[in-house]
Amino acid sequence: MATKILTGAAVLGIAPFAEAAEKVGEEKIIPLEETFLDPVQEAKEILPFEMPRIRRFKPLAELKIGKQNLNFASFMDQRRFTSAIVVHHAGMTYNGDMSLKAIHDLHLGNGWAGVGYHFIVHQDGTIDRARPIDRIGAHAYAHNRYTVGICMTGNFDIGVPSAAQVLSAEMLVAALCHHYDIIPSRETIFGHRDLCDTACPGYNFYPRLPELVGNVERALRRA
Repeated sequence: MATKILTGAAVLGIAPFAEAAEKVGEEKIIPLEETFLDPVQEAKEILPFEMPRIRRFKPLAELKIGKQNLNFASFMDQRRFTSAIVVHHAGMTYNGDMSLKAIHDLHLGNGWAGVGYHFIVHQDGTIDRARPIDRIGAHAYAHNRYTVGICMTGNFDIGVPSAAQVLSAEMLVAALCHHYDIIPSRETIFGHRDLCDTACPGYNFYPRLPELVGNVERALRRA
């Protein structure tokens, strides 16, 4: 069976729905055209890449996280509790990096308050703080009120993340689990496609999520 993906900018956190605009927290989702992966592409071998293990756990306050001064267009409701983490890829038409501001501007163009993710992890391993961490995100339709959203730049349907990017994502997930007292498992750490009708976080990355969870779990046990 073919797997749905969204074309172009649609994969940057926008859920595919044909009916009128839906609400995610205070964000309205714009219906976008869907396309399908070719069955031959689905059957191809998943590209390998390194899943480095965390050498030393760092709590959230000790992680080096950049912060840009973003202007949000409207008020964002506060998230009352956090029980899960959702991992995304940016899913551009190429497997390259993308700035926080570019993602923010794109999401503003969707009519949202601004960037829907809480963190952006770049290919060189740097992490940007995006939407305020205590606010409801706009990254996983119907699952934003209890989740933190992490977006790794790149398109992992056609490429793979760098080792530095994976390690930073693992360290960030571990720090968030520690911060919110989340027990890491595949029931608390999701790929976007676990929750919504999308290929995100990519054909090559999604099957490796259990390894990410295992690396996070080992790091927290040693912490």
